[in-house]
Amino acid sequence: MTKNRRGKAEVRSFQAATGLPYMEARRQVTLPTLAEVMQQHPQLNDFGIGAFDPWRKTAQQRRDEIAVGRVRLASQEDTVMDVVSWLRDNITPIKTLTFSSYGAKHVLERAPGGWYVSNGEFIAAALIVGYPYRHDAPNTLFGMSRRDVRRLEQAAR
Repeated sequence: MTKNRRGKAEVRSFQAATGLPYMEARRQVTLPTLAEVMQQHPQLNDFGIGAFDPWRKTAQQRRDEIAVGRVRLASQEDTVMDVVSWLRDNITPIKTLTFSSYGAKHVLERAPGGWYVSNGEFIAAALIVGYPYRHDAPNTLFGMSRRDVRRLEQAAR
């Protein structure tokens, strides 16, 4: 039995308008919040995944750096949601992990109307959108359409 009838109705109307399968439409309509993504990924911070140069730091220094970075990332929710909108409009998710978060964030920065974002902000936005991923600290590999990325790179030239 459905507890959230209004939410299901929104997904069904989006599905009817786009022709997408139900689960894909649901993923696009009901996005997780930044707080939920940060809770699911405890190493996520404004730097990316983990701490910068972790081999030269003590465990306590790494924990402190990650904690400070998480506070900074949480304070940038508006920027993260702008990146979410940009990603949904410009890059199609695919199953194959093709692009590093660091390289993909530069595509956003060089795109017409692009702006600077930190690696962590980009990772958080891509996780919210629902791209397939694998963490490769401090970056994350995402399943993003090569065709879309090439189109954006050509537009930036």
